[in-house]
Amino acid sequence: MNSELQKKLIKLCGGDVFFDYSVSSLTSIGIGGNANAWIKVTDVETLRQTVDLLKRAGIKMKVIGNASNILVREAGFDGVIIKLSGDFFSGSKIKNNVVTAGGGISLGKLIITCCRSGLGGLEGTAGIPATIGGAVKMNASYKNAVSEKLLRVLILDKQGKYVSRGKEEIEFGYRSSSFGGEEIIVQAEFCLEKVPSEVLEKKFNSYIREKTRNQPLTEKTLGCIFKNQGKGSPSSGELIDKSGMKGARRGAAMVSRKHANFIVNTGGASSGDVIALMEDIQKKVKNVFKINLKPEIEIL
Repeated sequence: MNSELQKKLIKLCGGDVFFDYSVSSLTSIGIGGNANAWIKVTDVETLRQTVDLLKRAGIKMKVIGNASNILVREAGFDGVIIKLSGDFFSGSKIKNNVVTAGGGISLGKLIITCCRSGLGGLEGTAGIPATIGGAVKMNASYKNAVSEKLLRVLILDKQGKYVSRGKEEIEFGYRSSSFGGEEIIVQAEFCLEKVPSEVLEKKFNSYIREKTRNQPLTEKTLGCIFKNQGKGSPSSGELIDKSGMKGARRGAAMVSRKHANFIVNTGGASSGDVIALMEDIQKKVKNVFKINLKPEIEIL
């Protein structure tokens, strides 16, 4: 990135631009080299101008939420990481039973706000370490899917225009959606149900306890590594477990003993360790079950 572009980014985003930034501090697994820049964007106009500037300069970019399913190689990311923050992107508003949430707000924080306000429908996604933008884009699900209560989204499209899109204009599948790679979800609107707050908080807490028992939520992971095969088929975690890969290691990367579809950074793991362990898992499951596991995480 040349100095002229750096100056333009600083002029546009002020003190929220950090050059040659270590991505490992941003990701949930604590792995990764440096990105050309990390930018915190706090309003829609700055986001639009920043994306436009980077596109015209031919610079790759990646908008992240909690970076809970992104693995960045040690060589780094030859581009710019953008984080949606500030009151607009990280806040929420409630009017009657309609909740409007910024794309950068934590899903967990929004669920707690809704539960305390007596609005149900999102608590079934408890324990998913995503922001609303990422959760909607991947159609995050646990007891139910985020898309079930969605009304509409506001996106910055690949032409650099803000567009409102209703749920009926979006295709959702199991942990997937029809959003394009260049589309940025900046806001989402949900229609929830009136439910006593004590009932919702009890459900939410029970889901968190269940997840804590069954998943390594307190360790450095990327969440589920591989996609499930679909309804009626064994989960990827079951396949990995039954293939004998629980506890397998490559360097400091280890298949979780609590849930086999998680890879844990036990301390100082590299992206190479994780990728090599993923390949070991895929080979073993293919040999035992004749099934090709597909990654659920994104590798930059």
